[in-house]
Amino acid sequence: MKKIDINTWYRKEHFEFYSRFEQPFFNVCATVDVSKTLNYCKENQLSFFICALFLLGYTANQIEPFRFRINKNEVDVYDELEISCTVLNSDESFSFCEFGACSHFDLFYQQADQQLTKLKNGHISLESSNTKSNNIFCSVLPWLHFTSFSHALKQSKHDSVPRIVMGKYKKSYNEIAMPVSVEVHHALIDGLHVGQYFEKLQLNFNHFFELE
Repeated sequence: MKKIDINTWYRKEHFEFYSRFEQPFFNVCATVDVSKTLNYCKENQLSFFICALFLLGYTANQIEPFRFRINKNEVDVYDELEISCTVLNSDESFSFCEFGACSHFDLFYQQADQQLTKLKNGHISLESSNTKSNNIFCSVLPWLHFTSFSHALKQSKHDSVPRIVMGKYKKSYNEIAMPVSVEVHHALIDGLHVGQYFEKLQLNFNHFFELE
């Protein structure tokens, strides 16, 4: 992790402007074609949920502004992000589940499988992930092919963690489209960066597992 010198930062005015907003987050929903990753998972008997979650975090690591975090009146930039996600419990409640870093797929898959096994054995946790500033918060709505999304937010002026949600995929023309919601802090991230995220996310869903 390193700090950004805000006084010489090209985003200084944008940072100061949006930091004063009562609700500085904005949300974009779009679909990605997951057909190639889905086929890879079926052929190799892998969990699509774990593979898709990895790609969401792996892609965020590739976009530097997604690694920016507000630290009081400063901005930190992290070298690597970790990801947490809501997971459904057997009683239809949910737990916050820590899945770790998103840089090495095999290690991520192993750790994710272990975490999900803990939940199946009755471990339930709503412990906050906010202690890790390099986290990304994720959720999944496998029951809905949604077109918009909004989050419950704590009133904290230093909260700048991106929130990403994936929904139900369905056949659409010649692709299998999955909705993805991306919610980010406008003092750190603009629409340009969210557009770059979706562009790289689609490339990763198309090609990442070809290289495995």
